[in-house]
Amino acid sequence: MNTTTLPCAAAAALLVAVAAPATAQKAFPERPVRLVVAFGAGGSSDTVARTLALKLGEGWGQSVVVENRSGATGTIAADVVARAPGDGHTLLFTSALSTAAALYAKLPFDWQRDISPIVQTTAVSQVLYVHPSLPAKTVKDLVDFARRRPGELGYASSGIGSVAHLSGANLGIINGLKLIHVPYKSNGMGSIDVMAGHVPIMFDQISTAVPHIRAGKVRALAVTSAARAPNLPDVPTMVESGYKDFVTTVWHGLLGPGSLQKDVQARINADANRALKLPDVRDRLTGLGLDIIGGSPDAFAAEMKRDFAWASLTIKAAGIKAE
Repeated sequence: MNTTTLPCAAAAALLVAVAAPATAQKAFPERPVRLVVAFGAGGSSDTVARTLALKLGEGWGQSVVVENRSGATGTIAADVVARAPGDGHTLLFTSALSTAAALYAKLPFDWQRDISPIVQTTAVSQVLYVHPSLPAKTVKDLVDFARRRPGELGYASSGIGSVAHLSGANLGIINGLKLIHVPYKSNGMGSIDVMAGHVPIMFDQISTAVPHIRAGKVRALAVTSAARAPNLPDVPTMVESGYKDFVTTVWHGLLGPGSLQKDVQARINADANRALKLPDVRDRLTGLGLDIIGGSPDAFAAEMKRDFAWASLTIKAAGIKAE
């Protein structure tokens, strides 16, 4: 027996053992990626999702297929992704996970364990507006008018537990008003009824409300951002209107299943952050009144926790129940 072959054989075996895990690890993505959007087509969430999907697909050399799965304040879509494999080929785009978690006593998944934040893409503030027939040109006017008509005035929202709903509830709580919540399946459907005069009040997302305001179909009273909105410079903030803590935004973000592999999470985060810095992406999204955020998964997780705490307090104070 040639004893000199033993070390060589052992070395070869060691090389095979070391190389095996590397060759077993498949590159991401190896096939088209499914992006489940928690809301219907046409809204701000869908717009951001499709813009990002296009850029990620171009960079990855794989299609990113958008699938709209609306309902139950975004929890239907979240449940689909929570049950998906952790290889990154099924992702979630939503703006309501933390508020939904505050609204529903029981969900089919644990929102912090079974869903992994990847990146907060954008945020959008709201604007409080009324139908032009209402004799209110300021928030104070509206509050005074509503006080004289308890239980008569309704406010539209994109659904129970939505940021628009909670903002309207907060306005009522702060001022001791008896406003009637009128939920719709989307912001768009709610705004249509406000413009038609069927419901007089709404907190709507700036990104979709600006054209209606400029056309004179609704009258803007205040925005919920910390500073005035660049595309509505003449509209005061809620803070300027006397509500020092009334600052609310709707976040949008990309998430995956709780089992999402860390290296895949990091890859998607990096690629999404790069996409958000592209001039055409920035121009498109900021032109809609959206603030581009980006950042780390940890920063996104912290934002969702803050949103959950605010929503939980409001839901409890207003006695809001899921239907």
